[in-house]
Amino acid sequence: MKDHQDLSFPGAEDVPGFFIFDKMHAPRPIHPLSSDLVVDKLAIGFTEAQAEYDCPVVTGAITANHYFYLGFNPHPDPSVIEDRMTRYPGFIEKTVPLVGKRWTEEWFPMIRRRNDAERNRDYSTMSDEDVFAHYFNMTRWMEELWYIHGHINFALISGTALSDFYDEIMQPSDPTESYQILQGYHTRPVDAAHGLWDLSRNVKANPAMAKVFDENHPRDLKSALEKSDDGRAFLEQLDAYLHDFGWRSDAVYDLADVTWREEPSIPLGNIARYVIKGEDENPMKAFEASVKRREERTAAIRDKLSSDPDNLAKFERLLGFSKYAYPLTEDHAFYIDQMGVALLRNYLCVLGERLAARGCLAEGQDIFFLHDKDVREAMANDTDMRTLVDERKELFEACSKLEPAPFIGTPPPPPNAGDFVDPFVDSLVSRLLGVKPPPEGEQDAGIIDGVAGAPGTYTGTARVVRSLNEAGDLEDGEIMVCEMTLPPWVPMFAVAGAVVADVGGVMSHCAIVAREFGVPAVVGSVDGTHRIETGQTITVDGTNGNVYLDGRTL
Repeated sequence: MKDHQDLSFPGAEDVPGFFIFDKMHAPRPIHPLSSDLVVDKLAIGFTEAQAEYDCPVVTGAITANHYFYLGFNPHPDPSVIEDRMTRYPGFIEKTVPLVGKRWTEEWFPMIRRRNDAERNRDYSTMSDEDVFAHYFNMTRWMEELWYIHGHINFALISGTALSDFYDEIMQPSDPTESYQILQGYHTRPVDAAHGLWDLSRNVKANPAMAKVFDENHPRDLKSALEKSDDGRAFLEQLDAYLHDFGWRSDAVYDLADVTWREEPSIPLGNIARYVIKGEDENPMKAFEASVKRREERTAAIRDKLSSDPDNLAKFERLLGFSKYAYPLTEDHAFYIDQMGVALLRNYLCVLGERLAARGCLAEGQDIFFLHDKDVREAMANDTDMRTLVDERKELFEACSKLEPAPFIGTPPPPPNAGDFVDPFVDSLVSRLLGVKPPPEGEQDAGIIDGVAGAPGTYTGTARVVRSLNEAGDLEDGEIMVCEMTLPPWVPMFAVAGAVVADVGGVMSHCAIVAREFGVPAVVGSVDGTHRIETGQTITVDGTNGNVYLDGRTL
């Protein structure tokens, strides 16, 4: 086993290129099988899709001390870059705008059929040999999902093109205004939030049920509800909801993360929060307000361009592409990042139990401590992996106590004026992930310089939360200080007075949802969860991307 004293991260000289710690998708250490079957497959799928547009960038995945680092670096062969650049700008202009349409007409129907088949698969009727053979189907499918996801990454370009055009024409003082024209479209996460609200209304209408939700912690709610006929009937409703929306956890890339379907305390906690709210706090009202803002922004730019037919035609073309493409920011995550990974987990839990029954593992969940080659070895030869798993558990525990390096490798130099700016890298790395150069010169220790996510200012009490379980302690009006958010976090935005996130850009999930809920947000704070303490009074300026640690009035 690796010496615990040697848990250092690679130096710049050890890593060709530049890789960032992907706190947005994997804020905690990932298990060995997740490294092989999720993030390595991701790099393969993304790179294959990028090559189809002759993109000169390749995707790389490095797992260091069980932490996932993501890189978008130039192709290692300069002659390949030179050749691809003769076609890449043309593909961006002509084929990238069709990505949203391809999702709607081609990829989404295929993914939905496959996901439905996996959700309904009865593994109990399958022999060990059939379960083993299915391993290869599932791992190939994961690579195919990331290939499709790699295409969807390019859909962000359509959104950035529209927002940039809006900024050019309207010149708004609010840097997030141009992104409001991209929002207010129906997505599956909207359905998920509305479904939780509907369940909460069923509870609110039943005084005895409401009392159970009021008196029990979310982790105890399921057992409490099982004690009454009304409670059991409600759990049947919850099961139906979770069959559609429970294939998720608070992060996405670690196969060992337990999903809502397996442990429903998080959705039950969200329902409990909604129960005490009145109809005026229905999250659909926030969505409807977002639709109204989009329609108002659209009408305003159309009015301004009414005497400029060329630019008006350009706007309509960009808007048409974005109507297809931008909702993918939420929907692809629902079907690929969340459900796709959760369905693979579901299968691997079955495989782990079969291997445990054959003496290869002490318990089924230990499969996540194996690598791909170890799983194949166990399936083929009934090899005992228990000692190996024990060693890896010890190492994993040691790594989980580390503070991961924010990046590994050598950061690229800033572009010179007039250099080609790759719209793919700009959209994905800068505007989605929120990666930006560190500030120069001496900085005010009382100010966090982040990224403007959602407009407005708010002063209040901070609560630092690093998981959805911890977010369950968030009180109404508190400022949620988190590492990241993904769609399962949406109900928290109905509780928070403002949001500060370590990672993310103006097109990240956190920024999008904060704008829809009208909650001020600063994203890309880098280390907000370390510099801010629970109970501290702070001021969030979501319009300018600053957090004031002294709680000053602006």
